[in-house]
Amino acid sequence: MWTVDETLPEVISFLSGVDYARQVATPEGDTYDGGSTRALLDWLTAEFSVLGMAANANWIAGLRDRYGTDQAALAAMQEYAGSLPADVDRRFEIGYAE
Repeated sequence: MWTVDETLPEVISFLSGVDYARQVATPEGDTYDGGSTRALLDWLTAEFSVLGMAANANWIAGLRDRYGTDQAALAAMQEYAGSLPADVDRRFEIGYAE
């Protein structure tokens, strides 16, 4: 819904962009809670980062290695997002529709 071709790199770029925009838009003095977007990026960092490399430099390769296809990796990301506690902001969850 939010990407042109629904590819894994596009989804990760979108999530990173939303997270950055939400950080920048947080009024001074307020705490950025991150919500589901930050939780998903933190999961990618924890699962697929290699010491000494930028966190997002190896997410896509790691996801493809573990899940085999971009579609399976996206499904894993959706599953993780769906497992987040109910109090986590899910407005930007993968697959969310009003």
